[in-house]
Amino acid sequence: MNEKKPFGEYIRRKRLEAGLTQRELAEQLFVTESTVSKWERALSYPDVSMVVPICNALGITEHEFFSACDDDQTHVQERQAAVWQGIVEGTRRFFAAGYAIAVVVCFICNLAVFHTLDWFWIVLTACALGFCFTNLPFLIRRNRPAVCLGAASGCLILLLLVCWMNVGGWWILGGLAITAVSLALPWIWWAVWRFYGKYVLPLCVGALTVWVFFLLVVIWAFTGGDWLLSLAFPLAAAGSAFFWAGFAVLYWLKAGPWLKAGIIALLVSFGTPVFNSLCDLLIMDTGGPSFREYFSIGDMLARRAAGDMSWINPLIFQIMLACSLIVLAVGVAQEARRRKKL
Repeated sequence: MNEKKPFGEYIRRKRLEAGLTQRELAEQLFVTESTVSKWERALSYPDVSMVVPICNALGITEHEFFSACDDDQTHVQERQAAVWQGIVEGTRRFFAAGYAIAVVVCFICNLAVFHTLDWFWIVLTACALGFCFTNLPFLIRRNRPAVCLGAASGCLILLLLVCWMNVGGWWILGGLAITAVSLALPWIWWAVWRFYGKYVLPLCVGALTVWVFFLLVVIWAFTGGDWLLSLAFPLAAAGSAFFWAGFAVLYWLKAGPWLKAGIIALLVSFGTPVFNSLCDLLIMDTGGPSFREYFSIGDMLARRAAGDMSWINPLIFQIMLACSLIVLAVGVAQEARRRKKL
């Protein structure tokens, strides 16, 4: 009896919170009013088959039913989920309404002013492209990434063709080629995710690296010039080296967060000086600090004394380097303590 008393009190409280009388609750559960009264007075306990109907009638969970107390954390999560769902639904409706208004207004304006439809098709395909990212994913239930990516690819190519129909010119060949190469990257990422799930990140990073060089080749094929091997490839190689170094630290290095953060900060500190120095070497001396001058306090003070405002750049990177070394030292110390415990 003592075990049933908290349950009876809880059922009574939740019934009152739901605004139900004993008779109304009994009618919903297809039991007698005296049965509900016995539950609340701890004279009997509902049959197990009544658990779900009682929970539905009182708006409680099965966990709350058996524990005879409110699960506040679950209710908070449910409210947060409901709020988030409302935000998502409102955003979807906002975008859908925006696309509809834009299409209708542009259709009327284009037809009324020019008595034909020309630039309206650009607006239509642009809205369709946006729809593929904002609304279509919520309408698809199966193969969502492939369907949305395919629809977006088709809309992007249509947008390019519609623009060409309005302005003409041979640029469409280069535009289609560059667009095709650009679309190849997300499709490769999707294929890696779909068929090689075990090594998604390394394969995607490798595909990105190869794609950058291939894209540069396609752009060079339509623009010409001698910049591909002398400038673009070296800079792309340097950027890839820094990117792979950071990825290796985050993905493969078995260390604590402080050590990883210190190494990443160190790479960031050296990134811009390396690229600027490489540009000076490949193009011309731009008058900016050399790689050594970025980290030389003496050269920085000399530039400041001469009234050259470029002394600010070395100061920023020296501060970044000092901070990264501090974080790195903390990480090394933590890693040493961790290894010592092992």
